[in-house]
Amino acid sequence: MREEHGSAVVEFLALSVLLMIPVVWFLLAIGQVQAATYAATGAADQGAKVHTTSTVSPEVAAEQAVTRTLSDYGVSAEHATVTRQCTPDCTSSGSVVSITVEVHVPLPGLPRISGVDLTLVNVSATASDVVRQEVP
Repeated sequence: MREEHGSAVVEFLALSVLLMIPVVWFLLAIGQVQAATYAATGAADQGAKVHTTSTVSPEVAAEQAVTRTLSDYGVSAEHATVTRQCTPDCTSSGSVVSITVEVHVPLPGLPRISGVDLTLVNVSATASDVVRQEVP
């Protein structure tokens, strides 16, 4: 008969490793989704505030604010889509400017493949602010 002394330790280690890999991947995915959610919320808020308070080219200033805020949260601007809506327009006092930022969260640990969408989830946030002064 063959001796099986110590095989339980080997089996335990093998199963532990096999179970830990999906758990770690899941935690990384949840972390990326949370970071993208915070980034979208912060970027939309900053974009709306900068757009309504900037006196020189508010569209460009808002776009730069959104890009900077996304990078502060570690989210690449290439994974984000920014849209702007203004009621009734974007320059007159009292107008409401809404900025929507949608972030496409990539699958963690997988390289980008051209032509293939490896998005885990899309998160979006919208913020609105009122133009306080006329933009010349």
